[in-house]
Amino acid sequence: MTAIDLEEELTIQESHWRGRLITAGILLAVVGAVAGGLYVYRSGGSSTTTRGTEDVKVARKTINQTLIISGTADAQLNSNLIFQSSGKVASISVKVGDVVKQGDVLASLESDSLNNALQTAQANVRAAQLKLDDLLQGSTEAQLATADQAVASAQAAVTKAKDAQKTLLDGATAADLAVAQQAVSAAEAQLATAQSNRDKLDNTPSAADLAAAEAAVAQAQSALTAAQNTAATTQSTVDAAAASLKSGAEPTYCAVDNTPAFCTTPSAPISGTDADIVNAALSGPNALKATAVMTANSTYVTAASAAANAAAAVAPAQRAVDSAQAKLDALEEGPSSAEIDAADAAVASAEAALDAANKKLQVARDGATAEQKADAQAAVDSAEMTLAAALAQRAEAVRGADTNTIEQARHAVATAQLAADAARIRLRDAQIIAPFDGTIGAINAKVGEFFGGGSTTPPIVLLTPDRLTMKMDVGETDYANIKVGQVGGVLFDSIPGKIYPFVISEIGLSPSITQGVVTYPVKGSLVLPP
Repeated sequence: MTAIDLEEELTIQESHWRGRLITAGILLAVVGAVAGGLYVYRSGGSSTTTRGTEDVKVARKTINQTLIISGTADAQLNSNLIFQSSGKVASISVKVGDVVKQGDVLASLESDSLNNALQTAQANVRAAQLKLDDLLQGSTEAQLATADQAVASAQAAVTKAKDAQKTLLDGATAADLAVAQQAVSAAEAQLATAQSNRDKLDNTPSAADLAAAEAAVAQAQSALTAAQNTAATTQSTVDAAAASLKSGAEPTYCAVDNTPAFCTTPSAPISGTDADIVNAALSGPNALKATAVMTANSTYVTAASAAANAAAAVAPAQRAVDSAQAKLDALEEGPSSAEIDAADAAVASAEAALDAANKKLQVARDGATAEQKADAQAAVDSAEMTLAAALAQRAEAVRGADTNTIEQARHAVATAQLAADAARIRLRDAQIIAPFDGTIGAINAKVGEFFGGGSTTPPIVLLTPDRLTMKMDVGETDYANIKVGQVGGVLFDSIPGKIYPFVISEIGLSPSITQGVVTYPVKGSLVLPP
């Protein structure tokens, strides 16, 4: 058995040859049993003295043995954490000295595309699962109605294709021939009109068109001149009426009654207030002079209205001249390229329509060609295939999906799930996640830096400074005396005089030989106090 008493029995000896970091003292206990008897024989001379026997109690004692070993100490867990994928660093969530828990995200790369890929994959899983659920639950009334409608539509398409094929194979009737001939005649007339319009462009402008356009310009110019003359004449009338009113009637009236405002400031026309004063005077002694003012004022108002109307007529007359001149200019320039292109396109379209009408007429007369018969049969075959597919889907909707279809749907769900798992792994590879509880020992990355698979410097170092592992080498003579679980004390070079307990956790089986000295590796676990 082994016995450890750090206060009384453990003896730690410091030595000048101990290791750079630690010196470990392992207390080895060797138990031995001691038994014996004491026999005393004394002789002398001619006499012999015999001494009586004495009983001695035998007891077991512990023999302590101290073993001094040099070694090194390091964190029990010390991990260089790296990204499993390449990219720019998007975030670093920790700093040196931070205590983290297992599973904490410590840093991440830019991963927008990876997030999108994961969301897409998850959506595919949901879609595949919904499809499987639908198969397992069977068809709803709405799905059955949709299937019935698809069958009806397919049957109608088959009927239409077969009717068209029959009509083609049976040949045209007299009515069909008449319709085809009418279509040819209509197409010929359309082509003739299009060609005529195109020919007109080649002969534009004609002498008659130019003469008409020039006459329109002259007529518009004449109307403009008349409007301008009328405006000038009516304005002269307005000026004369204003002079008659302000220089004749108003001063004459003011000689007998200076109440109106026009007596101070002559005006044309007179104001409403002055008109009321003059109208009141029509029944008094100044009636003649008042009548002269009202008559002159009325003459002025009528002339001003006529002048305004005449002036307003000038602008439309000018626009008519501009329009007629623009038409004449365009006519003299000839048709535009756009007009020519449009006329050419109309001719080409009419020619194509006539060609198609002639072909239909020819088919009506001669019957279908081999190519047309083949096309008609292909249309029938396609419609029947569509009908067969619709009937199969209808039958499946009624009886439910078969085992093979369900298994395919399950396989689709599993495949989609595998794709989602792969996308999740790719996203996780763009993160550094703490693999154990520990403390951040170093950060060698910055936001925005690129880290690739070939990077030799770990972005983050995580370790356990509160849990240390000691590595020692034991000579072969002491190897047999140590066992896993034995307790010892460790003295650090940097902390002289303070002893920490440790337990042997691992004893190596493979020896090392250095300059003839055989040693075995030994590990011990030490937990520092808080």
